[in-house]
Amino acid sequence: MTNQRNSDGSSLLKKYLEGKCTAQEKALVEEWYLNLGDHKVPADNEVIADLAELQKRLKRITTNQPYAKGYIIALAATILAFFTIGVIIYSRRNNDQQNKHELFVDDIKPGSNKALLSIDGQPAIALDGKNGGIVSKDNSLGYNNGTAIIKTEHVKTITLSTPAAGQFEVVLSDGTKAWLNALSSITYPATFTGHERQIQLTGEVYLEVAKNAQKPFVIHTAQQQIEVLGTSFNVNTYNDNGRTYTTLVNGSLRVTDTKTKHQVLLSPGQQAIVNGKDAIEVATNGIEDNYTWKDGLYVLHEETLSQYALKIERWYDVEVDMGPYGNRRFSAIIPRDAKLSEVLQAIELKSNVKFSREGRRIVAMR
Repeated sequence: MTNQRNSDGSSLLKKYLEGKCTAQEKALVEEWYLNLGDHKVPADNEVIADLAELQKRLKRITTNQPYAKGYIIALAATILAFFTIGVIIYSRRNNDQQNKHELFVDDIKPGSNKALLSIDGQPAIALDGKNGGIVSKDNSLGYNNGTAIIKTEHVKTITLSTPAAGQFEVVLSDGTKAWLNALSSITYPATFTGHERQIQLTGEVYLEVAKNAQKPFVIHTAQQQIEVLGTSFNVNTYNDNGRTYTTLVNGSLRVTDTKTKHQVLLSPGQQAIVNGKDAIEVATNGIEDNYTWKDGLYVLHEETLSQYALKIERWYDVEVDMGPYGNRRFSAIIPRDAKLSEVLQAIELKSNVKFSREGRRIVAMR
């Protein structure tokens, strides 16, 4: 088994150096390299030479791209080993292994592009999942491949929502881009008028706001108001633990708790945590973990299994009961396109927690 893992690792390292890796594979290689001190490396001259080249490339990344440096440091902070979870997922896909474990029978696929569209409060229509997003432009609304959906000259309000196991993208009329995670929604005007650009959202949405100093961008959620000039950030309003999170990647944000009226001004690399009771908390550690979902990865750093279970429920449309193991902490990099069985096997490997499955209900067990 070890030889097979080393072989798969060498193959994936080659793909990385040749620039043929997917985003998920690239992250796994970089995280593995940064944790070499914890694992044995095959004593192969070709692999050693490849590692030397990898080292040079990662140094160039961290020197030339400050934000990439922060992201790689976040990856290094996790304790996922490439020769464990990465190889489980990578090897099963490349070798098409037939695993008879009960979790793999009638496996559950991850979420995909699907959403509902409502115009001016009318009944929602299902969007074509083959297209990952929609675009508002020139008095019309269409898919990102150019296919028209509706003319919007007389449309006032558009609502895009995703179900469980769904995700979708939208470009607003001002050029602002939004990525919706599962069980999320964004309501916005077909055309922005007045002195402000105002939208409403629920769930979790990552935004890249088009700059317009003369027309501030304002986001309304159940617990907060966010004022933007031009920036990239993630808003998580799932309220899983009575809190909402706004994570700033670049630019600046003013976050207001709509209940207490407390305010904070965020700088890049900061996160506002709102609970509707106390002053807004500003965090800086491990915040990258909060928006990697947009790029197809869950980066988990010392996250409780009960918290990760909520993400699994939303992304796979299942029910997860962690039982007495909910407070156990788990660190990993999990591709969002992994099947449910792969995710559960990764947790089993790292946390010694076993699972049983009946339909779409997953229960942790001894």
